[in-house]
Amino acid sequence: MDKGFQEYLDQFVEFTSQYNKEIYYGNQGRDDIQAPVEPEIGRFLAFIVRMTGARKVLELGTGVGNSTIWLAEAVKETGGNVTTVDNHPRTWKEATANIEKSGLGEYVTMTHSDADEAVRKLREQNLQFDIIFQDCAKYIYTVIYEDVAALVRKGGIIVADDTMFPVCANVRENLGRHMDRYNRQMFADRRFFSTMLPIGHGMTLSWKR
Repeated sequence: MDKGFQEYLDQFVEFTSQYNKEIYYGNQGRDDIQAPVEPEIGRFLAFIVRMTGARKVLELGTGVGNSTIWLAEAVKETGGNVTTVDNHPRTWKEATANIEKSGLGEYVTMTHSDADEAVRKLREQNLQFDIIFQDCAKYIYTVIYEDVAALVRKGGIIVADDTMFPVCANVRENLGRHMDRYNRQMFADRRFFSTMLPIGHGMTLSWKR
């Protein structure tokens, strides 16, 4: 993103929670975790939950809980809940502590599991979600594609993060290939109407017809 563009954006895209701010800046430069979502991504997630009145949100990839808190703040207003899934033992502990510290734990259901196993079990329960946010391991986006497609209700939205990895500098080539395959699969799927936004490392939004 152009430096001037980013600097101008930063004037308006503010953190809505001190906890998100602490998590985001406190984890900059770490190479042992996936970086927390940028504030413009977090604010967009919170916006889309509020805009649609979403009450049932599924997050695949908790990380250290940054995006989870953005989502939980939003579902607090809509009267909903965020089910978040992650399998990393160390960051899971960090996420648990961060979410508890934020005071939003009652709006979050935490599931310690591999994403493929979690979505399979949720599908077996015939559950449906208003919004699904994917930010887990990139190779798995296409692996769990059909389960995720089944879990989002008609009129619901799948938000996939990092989908412009194929053209992002300093991103490993294999990650770009995974995201390119996902994008091509999603945009060809007539069950969905999709678009892509160039914020963060790219987001693909897919509305289920």
